[in-house]
Amino acid sequence: MKNYPLAQMKKLISGAGTINIAVPQLSVDSIGAALAFALSLEKTGKKVTVFCPRVPDANYQNLFGLNKIQNKIDSSDLVITLDNYPLDQIEKASYNDDNSLMNLVVQFKNSAPKVQKDQINIKSGSGTADLNFIFGEETNLGENSKIVDNGTWIYISPINSQKPWAALSLIDQDAPYSEILTFLLKGLGLTFDENIGKNLLIGLRVATQSFSVNVSPESFEAGAICLSATQPAPGSPPAVTPPAMAPAQPAPLAQPAPLTQSTPMDQVEKSKSASIEGVSQKPNFNKPQILKGSTTPRV
Repeated sequence: MKNYPLAQMKKLISGAGTINIAVPQLSVDSIGAALAFALSLEKTGKKVTVFCPRVPDANYQNLFGLNKIQNKIDSSDLVITLDNYPLDQIEKASYNDDNSLMNLVVQFKNSAPKVQKDQINIKSGSGTADLNFIFGEETNLGENSKIVDNGTWIYISPINSQKPWAALSLIDQDAPYSEILTFLLKGLGLTFDENIGKNLLIGLRVATQSFSVNVSPESFEAGAICLSATQPAPGSPPAVTPPAMAPAQPAPLAQPAPLTQSTPMDQVEKSKSASIEGVSQKPNFNKPQILKGSTTPRV
Protein backbone atom coordinates (compact mmCIF):
# COMPACT_ATOMS: atom_id res chain seq x y z
CA MET A 1 0.00 0.00 0.00
CA LYS A 2 1.18 3.53 -0.72
CA ASN A 3 2.61 5.72 2.02
CA TYR A 4 0.32 8.74 1.72
CA PRO A 5 -0.38 11.47 4.35
CA LEU A 6 -3.89 10.18 4.90
CA ALA A 7 -4.47 11.40 8.45
CA GLN A 8 -3.64 15.03 7.62
CA MET A 9 -5.71 14.91 4.44
CA LYS A 10 -8.74 13.43 6.19
CA LYS A 11 -8.65 16.26 8.70
CA LEU A 12 -8.50 18.94 5.99
CA ILE A 13 -11.30 17.34 3.98
CA SER A 14 -13.59 16.90 6.97
CA GLY A 15 -13.38 20.60 7.80
CA ALA A 16 -14.18 21.79 4.26
CA GLY A 17 -17.65 22.46 2.86
CA THR A 18 -16.48 23.49 -0.61
CA ILE A 19 -13.61 21.87 -2.50
CA ASN A 20 -11.95 22.88 -5.74
CA ILE A 21 -9.78 20.57 -7.87
CA ALA A 22 -7.46 22.37 -10.29
CA VAL A 23 -6.05 20.48 -13.28
CA PRO A 24 -3.38 22.66 -14.93
CA GLN A 25 -2.57 20.29 -17.79
CA LEU A 26 -5.29 18.56 -19.78
CA SER A 27 -4.90 14.79 -20.22
CA VAL A 28 -7.18 11.77 -20.01
CA ASP A 29 -5.22 10.60 -16.97
CA SER A 30 -5.45 13.87 -15.00
CA ILE A 31 -9.07 14.64 -15.95
CA GLY A 32 -10.22 11.07 -15.26
CA ALA A 33 -8.56 11.19 -11.84
CA ALA A 34 -9.98 14.64 -11.01
CA LEU A 35 -13.53 13.66 -11.98
CA ALA A 36 -13.29 10.42 -9.99
CA PHE A 37 -12.10 12.42 -6.96
CA ALA A 38 -14.91 14.96 -7.38
CA LEU A 39 -17.57 12.23 -7.66
CA SER A 40 -16.28 10.52 -4.53
CA LEU A 41 -16.10 13.75 -2.50
CA GLU A 42 -19.65 14.67 -3.53
CA LYS A 43 -20.85 11.43 -1.97
CA THR A 44 -19.78 12.90 1.39
CA GLY A 45 -21.91 16.01 0.90
CA LYS A 46 -19.13 18.32 -0.30
CA LYS A 47 -19.70 20.92 -2.98
CA VAL A 48 -16.98 20.22 -5.54
CA THR A 49 -15.81 22.02 -8.69
CA VAL A 50 -13.14 20.96 -11.20
CA PHE A 51 -11.16 23.69 -12.93
CA CYS A 52 -9.12 23.19 -16.10
CA PRO A 53 -8.08 26.08 -18.39
CA ARG A 54 -8.62 23.91 -21.47
CA VAL A 55 -11.95 22.39 -22.47
CA PRO A 56 -11.93 18.59 -23.03
CA ASP A 57 -12.78 17.48 -26.58
CA ALA A 58 -14.40 14.34 -28.00
CA ASN A 59 -11.47 12.18 -26.83
CA TYR A 60 -12.81 12.53 -23.29
CA GLN A 61 -16.44 11.63 -24.00
CA ASN A 62 -16.27 8.25 -22.21
CA LEU A 63 -15.44 9.90 -18.88
CA PHE A 64 -18.32 10.34 -16.46
CA GLY A 65 -19.05 13.81 -15.01
CA LEU A 66 -17.58 16.05 -17.72
CA ASN A 67 -20.26 18.64 -16.94
CA LYS A 68 -18.45 19.38 -13.67
CA ILE A 69 -15.45 20.91 -15.45
CA GLN A 70 -15.13 24.71 -15.59
CA ASN A 71 -12.56 26.59 -17.65
CA LYS A 72 -12.95 29.75 -15.57
CA ILE A 73 -12.29 29.99 -11.88
CA ASP A 74 -14.42 32.08 -9.55
CA SER A 75 -12.80 35.40 -8.77
CA SER A 76 -12.96 37.49 -5.63
CA ASP A 77 -14.44 40.45 -7.50
CA LEU A 78 -17.52 42.27 -6.28
CA VAL A 79 -20.06 42.47 -9.08
CA ILE A 80 -23.13 44.74 -8.99
CA THR A 81 -25.71 44.04 -11.67
CA LEU A 82 -28.72 46.13 -12.74
CA ASP A 83 -31.32 43.71 -14.06
CA ASN A 84 -33.37 44.71 -17.10
CA TYR A 85 -32.04 48.25 -17.17
CA PRO A 86 -31.19 50.00 -20.49
CA LEU A 87 -27.45 50.61 -20.67
CA ASP A 88 -27.90 53.61 -22.96
CA GLN A 89 -29.43 55.46 -20.00
CA ILE A 90 -26.22 55.24 -17.94
CA GLU A 91 -23.84 58.18 -18.24
CA LYS A 92 -20.87 56.71 -16.33
CA ALA A 93 -19.85 54.69 -13.25
CA SER A 94 -17.16 55.67 -10.74
CA TYR A 95 -16.26 55.53 -7.07
CA ASN A 96 -15.08 57.96 -4.40
CA ASP A 97 -13.51 57.84 -0.97
CA ASP A 98 -15.75 59.19 1.79
CA ASN A 99 -13.70 59.14 5.01
CA SER A 100 -12.22 55.71 4.17
CA LEU A 101 -15.60 54.50 2.95
CA MET A 102 -15.78 53.58 -0.70
CA ASN A 103 -18.85 54.72 -2.59
CA LEU A 104 -19.77 53.30 -5.97
CA VAL A 105 -21.45 56.01 -8.02
CA VAL A 106 -23.54 55.46 -11.12
CA GLN A 107 -24.61 58.58 -12.98
CA PHE A 108 -27.71 58.34 -15.16
CA LYS A 109 -28.95 60.52 -17.98
CA ASN A 110 -31.61 63.10 -17.21
CA SER A 111 -34.35 61.12 -18.92
CA ALA A 112 -33.31 57.77 -17.38
CA PRO A 113 -35.93 55.76 -15.47
CA LYS A 114 -35.40 55.27 -11.75
CA VAL A 115 -33.67 52.09 -10.61
CA GLN A 116 -35.83 49.90 -8.38
CA LYS A 117 -34.35 47.97 -5.43
CA ASP A 118 -35.31 44.59 -6.88
CA GLN A 119 -33.21 45.42 -9.97
CA ILE A 120 -29.98 45.58 -7.98
CA ASN A 121 -28.09 42.29 -7.59
CA ILE A 122 -24.80 42.02 -5.71
CA LYS A 123 -22.47 39.05 -6.19
CA SER A 124 -19.33 38.58 -4.17
CA GLY A 125 -16.90 35.91 -5.38
CA SER A 126 -15.04 33.88 -2.78
CA GLY A 127 -11.89 33.48 -4.90
CA THR A 128 -11.05 30.00 -3.58
CA ALA A 129 -12.93 27.16 -1.93
CA ASP A 130 -12.49 26.01 1.66
CA LEU A 131 -10.00 23.43 0.39
CA ASN A 132 -8.17 23.23 -2.93
CA PHE A 133 -6.33 20.40 -4.68
CA ILE A 134 -4.00 20.87 -7.63
CA PHE A 135 -2.75 18.08 -9.90
CA GLY A 136 0.67 19.21 -11.10
CA GLU A 137 2.47 22.47 -11.70
CA GLU A 138 0.56 25.69 -11.07
CA THR A 139 2.60 27.47 -13.76
CA ASN A 140 0.58 25.55 -16.39
CA LEU A 141 -2.50 27.50 -15.28
CA GLY A 142 -1.17 30.54 -17.11
CA GLU A 143 -2.84 33.76 -16.02
CA ASN A 144 -4.63 31.85 -13.24
CA SER A 145 -1.42 30.58 -11.62
CA LYS A 146 -1.72 33.13 -8.81
CA ILE A 147 -4.76 31.38 -7.37
CA VAL A 148 -2.44 29.25 -5.22
CA ASP A 149 -1.49 32.40 -3.28
CA ASN A 150 -4.87 32.33 -1.51
CA GLY A 151 -6.61 29.57 0.41
CA THR A 152 -5.55 26.11 1.56
CA TRP A 153 -3.94 23.95 -1.10
CA ILE A 154 -2.94 20.28 -1.34
CA TYR A 155 -0.38 19.55 -4.03
CA ILE A 156 -0.59 16.13 -5.78
CA SER A 157 2.04 15.22 -8.33
CA PRO A 158 4.23 12.40 -9.72
CA ILE A 159 7.14 14.88 -9.72
CA ASN A 160 9.07 15.58 -6.54
CA SER A 161 8.80 19.34 -6.24
CA GLN A 162 8.51 21.45 -3.10
CA LYS A 163 5.71 24.00 -3.06
CA PRO A 164 5.93 26.58 -0.25
CA TRP A 165 2.31 27.59 -0.78
CA ALA A 166 1.01 24.03 -0.25
CA ALA A 167 -0.36 23.11 3.18
CA LEU A 168 0.18 19.44 2.26
CA SER A 169 1.95 17.61 -0.56
CA LEU A 170 1.40 14.11 -1.92
CA ILE A 171 4.26 13.00 -4.15
CA ASP A 172 4.22 9.58 -5.85
CA GLN A 173 7.08 9.66 -8.32
CA ASP A 174 6.35 8.45 -11.87
CA ALA A 175 2.88 7.16 -10.97
CA PRO A 176 -0.07 8.21 -13.16
CA TYR A 177 -2.66 10.42 -11.48
CA SER A 178 -5.27 7.68 -11.88
CA GLU A 179 -3.06 5.25 -9.97
CA ILE A 180 -2.47 7.82 -7.21
CA LEU A 181 -6.19 8.54 -6.85
CA THR A 182 -7.09 4.85 -6.82
CA PHE A 183 -5.00 4.25 -3.69
CA LEU A 184 -5.89 7.65 -2.21
CA LEU A 185 -9.64 7.01 -2.36
CA LYS A 186 -9.17 3.59 -0.82
CA GLY A 187 -6.93 4.99 1.91
CA LEU A 188 -9.36 7.79 2.75
CA GLY A 189 -12.27 5.36 2.86
CA LEU A 190 -14.22 7.32 0.25
CA THR A 191 -16.84 5.92 -2.12
CA PHE A 192 -15.46 3.85 -5.01
CA ASP A 193 -18.42 3.03 -7.26
CA GLU A 194 -18.76 1.96 -10.87
CA ASN A 195 -18.44 5.40 -12.49
CA ILE A 196 -15.43 6.27 -10.34
CA GLY A 197 -13.80 2.95 -11.24
CA LYS A 198 -14.45 3.49 -14.96
CA ASN A 199 -12.91 6.98 -14.94
CA LEU A 200 -9.78 5.79 -13.18
CA LEU A 201 -9.47 2.67 -15.33
CA ILE A 202 -9.71 4.75 -18.53
CA GLY A 203 -7.04 7.11 -17.20
CA LEU A 204 -4.77 4.20 -16.25
CA ARG A 205 -5.09 2.53 -19.64
CA VAL A 206 -4.26 5.73 -21.52
CA ALA A 207 -1.37 6.72 -19.21
CA THR A 208 0.24 3.27 -19.43
CA GLN A 209 -0.77 2.46 -23.02
CA SER A 210 -2.85 -0.48 -21.84
CA PHE A 211 -0.36 -1.38 -19.08
CA SER A 212 2.62 -1.72 -21.43
CA VAL A 213 4.74 1.31 -20.39
CA ASN A 214 5.41 3.23 -17.17
CA VAL A 215 3.99 0.43 -15.04
CA SER A 216 4.84 -1.06 -11.67
CA PRO A 217 3.24 -3.79 -9.57
CA GLU A 218 1.09 -1.05 -8.00
CA SER A 219 -0.18 -0.10 -11.47
CA PHE A 220 -1.60 -3.59 -12.00
CA GLU A 221 -3.00 -3.60 -8.47
CA ALA A 222 -4.73 -0.28 -9.14
CA GLY A 223 -6.11 -1.65 -12.41
CA ALA A 224 -7.53 -4.67 -10.59
CA ILE A 225 -9.18 -2.41 -7.99
CA CYS A 226 -10.79 -0.26 -10.70
CA LEU A 227 -11.90 -3.26 -12.74
CA SER A 228 -13.47 -4.84 -9.67
CA ALA A 229 -15.43 -1.64 -9.02
CA THR A 230 -16.97 -1.81 -12.48
CA GLN A 231 -18.29 -5.34 -11.95
CA PRO A 232 -21.72 -6.19 -10.44
CA ALA A 233 -21.69 -6.59 -6.67
CA PRO A 234 -21.59 -10.20 -5.36
CA GLY A 235 -25.04 -11.61 -4.84
CA SER A 236 -26.70 -9.15 -7.19
CA PRO A 237 -29.28 -10.79 -9.44
CA PRO A 238 -28.05 -11.47 -12.96
CA ALA A 239 -29.48 -9.54 -15.81
CA VAL A 240 -32.77 -11.04 -16.92
CA THR A 241 -32.86 -12.05 -20.57
CA PRO A 242 -36.34 -12.06 -22.14
CA PRO A 243 -37.39 -15.63 -23.15
CA ALA A 244 -37.15 -16.41 -26.81
CA MET A 245 -40.42 -16.46 -28.69
CA ALA A 246 -41.58 -20.01 -29.47
CA PRO A 247 -42.25 -20.61 -33.17
CA ALA A 248 -45.90 -20.42 -34.08
CA GLN A 249 -47.56 -23.82 -34.43
CA PRO A 250 -49.58 -24.37 -37.63
CA ALA A 251 -53.30 -24.63 -37.11
CA PRO A 252 -54.62 -28.25 -37.32
CA LEU A 253 -56.22 -29.17 -40.60
CA ALA A 254 -59.97 -29.50 -40.53
CA GLN A 255 -61.13 -33.13 -40.70
CA PRO A 256 -63.57 -33.91 -43.51
CA ALA A 257 -67.08 -34.63 -42.41
CA PRO A 258 -68.12 -38.32 -42.61
CA LEU A 259 -69.91 -39.27 -45.79
CA THR A 260 -73.63 -39.81 -45.30
CA GLN A 261 -74.49 -40.75 -48.87
CA SER A 262 -73.15 -43.39 -51.26
CA THR A 263 -70.37 -42.12 -53.42
CA PRO A 264 -70.06 -43.06 -57.10
CA MET A 265 -67.38 -45.56 -56.07
CA ASP A 266 -69.86 -47.33 -53.80
CA GLN A 267 -72.26 -47.57 -56.68
CA VAL A 268 -69.53 -48.95 -58.93
CA GLU A 269 -68.65 -51.65 -56.40
CA LYS A 270 -72.31 -52.63 -55.97
CA SER A 271 -72.80 -52.76 -59.72
CA LYS A 272 -69.69 -54.88 -60.10
CA SER A 273 -70.91 -57.34 -57.50
CA ALA A 274 -74.30 -57.60 -59.15
CA SER A 275 -72.82 -58.29 -62.58
CA ILE A 276 -70.63 -61.09 -61.28
CA GLU A 277 -73.53 -62.99 -59.79
CA GLY A 278 -74.94 -65.45 -62.37
CA VAL A 279 -72.30 -64.65 -64.98
CA SER A 280 -69.41 -66.96 -65.70
CA GLN A 281 -65.96 -65.72 -65.15
CA LYS A 282 -63.89 -64.58 -68.12
CA PRO A 283 -62.03 -67.51 -69.77
CA ASN A 284 -58.47 -68.11 -68.84
CA PHE A 285 -56.59 -68.46 -72.09
CA ASN A 286 -53.56 -69.85 -70.34
CA LYS A 287 -55.35 -73.19 -69.91
CA PRO A 288 -56.51 -75.44 -72.75
CA GLN A 289 -60.11 -74.89 -73.68
CA ILE A 290 -62.70 -77.69 -73.49
CA LEU A 291 -65.37 -77.21 -76.12
CA LYS A 292 -68.73 -78.83 -75.76
CA GLY A 293 -71.19 -79.26 -78.56
CA SER A 294 -73.25 -81.71 -80.70
CA THR A 295 -70.70 -81.89 -83.52
CA THR A 296 -67.02 -82.56 -83.61
CA PRO A 297 -64.98 -79.59 -84.61
CA ARG A 298 -63.14 -79.61 -87.90
CA VAL A 299 -59.59 -80.66 -87.88
